[in-house]
Parts: sequence; C-alpha cells; structure tokens
Amino acid sequence: MIDALIAGKLIRDPALKTGPSGKPYCNFLLSVFTGDEKPTFVSGISFGETAERIAKLAKGDSLAVVGSLKPSEWADKSTGEIRHGLNITAQAALSPYDVKRRKPATETPAKPQSDPRAERHAQYAVTGDGFDDPMDF
Repeated sequence: MIDALIAGKLIRDPALKTGPSGKPYCNFLLSVFTGDEKPTFVSGISFGETAERIAKLAKGDSLAVVGSLKPSEWADKSTGEIRHGLNITAQAALSPYDVKRRKPATETPAKPQSDPRAERHAQYAVTGDGFDDPMDF
C-alpha cells in the first residue's frame, strides 16, 4: 500500500453505513484530475468520525483525503473486460466546510508588517551599487 493525499470532487453522495460492530463507515467515489484528458476515479472508504464527516457532503463537493492507496482490478460485468482502479482507505479528510474563517480578536486594524524585500531594495537604491543600469536584450 502507498500513503497518499488525494483531492477531487465527489461523483455521488457518500453512503454512511453501520458495520456489525456498530461503528460507522462511509463509501465514497472521487473524480481526480491528473492532467490527462480523462479524470481518474478513486473509490474510498473511511471509518468512525472521518466517515461521519464525509457523509455530510454531497455529490459535487470537493474533498481531500489522506490514507492508504492500493490498486485494484475487476472484470466488467457487461463486457468481461479487466478494469483497473484505485482504492483509498481514508484516515483523515478535509473539505471546504472544515476551513473556518478567522476573525480578528479585536476590531483594531492590524499593523501592516514591513516587507524585508522592499527594505533591501531601498538599501541598494540609496547606495547606488550599479544594479540600475539599463540592459539590452
């Protein structure tokens, strides 16, 4: 197995189920852009709290998961052709809904921080080190 970070969009609504032990698990399917013409589809499963969080999402939502990735193959039921795919067992997940907007603790405007690059540029401009010569291209 390979440890991986996979980010994509949910192709269908995640399905939350309960196992024989009473613990929740969730099956999901991601469409992942890899730079090819066609996206790669990654089937996933998660357990416990991660499963409950993923189950709150819907088709089309963005999702990033971290977990163990393994290749899989199966025979297509209609053609009998051998197909290949990827499965991930997600230990952690992050969606746009998990990111909380930060608000300043006080209403006073934040003090702008100085840019060290601007200070260096000003230093060279004052000393005249010859870096402002025109360049012919």
